[in-house]
Amino acid sequence: MEQHNPVPSYLRFPTMFPKYKWFKPLLVALTGFGFYLVFSIALMVIGGVIAANQGYDFQKLLTGGYDTMDSYSPLGALMSLGSIALFIPALMIANRIINYRPFSSYSSSRGGFSFSVFFKCLLVGAIVVSLPIGLTDYLMDGKTGDSRFTVFGFILCTVLGVLQCCAEEYVFRGLIMQAFGSWIKIPVIPILIQTVFFASMHPYNLTGVIAVAIMGIALGFCAVITKGLESGCALHIANNMTAFYLTGFGIGKISSEVNVWSVVMVSALCLIYVGIMLFADKKLGWFSHVKHPEKMPAAQQED
Repeated sequence: MEQHNPVPSYLRFPTMFPKYKWFKPLLVALTGFGFYLVFSIALMVIGGVIAANQGYDFQKLLTGGYDTMDSYSPLGALMSLGSIALFIPALMIANRIINYRPFSSYSSSRGGFSFSVFFKCLLVGAIVVSLPIGLTDYLMDGKTGDSRFTVFGFILCTVLGVLQCCAEEYVFRGLIMQAFGSWIKIPVIPILIQTVFFASMHPYNLTGVIAVAIMGIALGFCAVITKGLESGCALHIANNMTAFYLTGFGIGKISSEVNVWSVVMVSALCLIYVGIMLFADKKLGWFSHVKHPEKMPAAQQED
């Protein structure tokens, strides 16, 4: 049954849980990073064994950056996308250990992740982001090579690509932005801080880093406006999966060298998407209801 009370601020949401202490988000981050390192080492060992048996240049796969990125073969998808997706179980375990709020509170301040909200946002992302990028890349670059997908590679790229996008949302907009949001009451500051972390983790040239920063700001505002990660996950998936699919089918390429046109296009598409999310919130009420009251904090500590 829906509860029509005002939805709490996503940024300040952690402070509403009775067990919240200022240092606990930091403990979750440190514990999660530790688990992520353990999982990553295990994945590298498994990947190294597979690469040795199949004749892959494993070092090039790991250190070549976007220019040698392979998200189309099973091993390539596992190492390039699966390695980032590992942040999700690492964060879940860390949050369980520190145990000051439910994992659903990272998803939204509306009572957890809403798939109905996500799929509506994903439809918007497909129209506003995927379609323009796909048409532009096809018209500007055309067919540059043969399909690099196998059937299994396509399936694995899709599954791990979606998880990779969601993992980045949970780390940067969930863990990092909510942590700073619980410490700092001015919303724009946590948005900018997570953007710096987000942009610094992407090894592009300067223009590429600017494009990623613009995307990071848009994703931060999406989380604040919609009071959750569904809209950011949808935007992230629409952007990344379009690139993976296009290059996987031999259209264009993913490169660490990003041109100015890409920055302009990313800026325009993000602005349109955020504007639609704002309209959906204010006029359509997509994000105005608590879907699962039982997942909400029993007592408020927010001042």
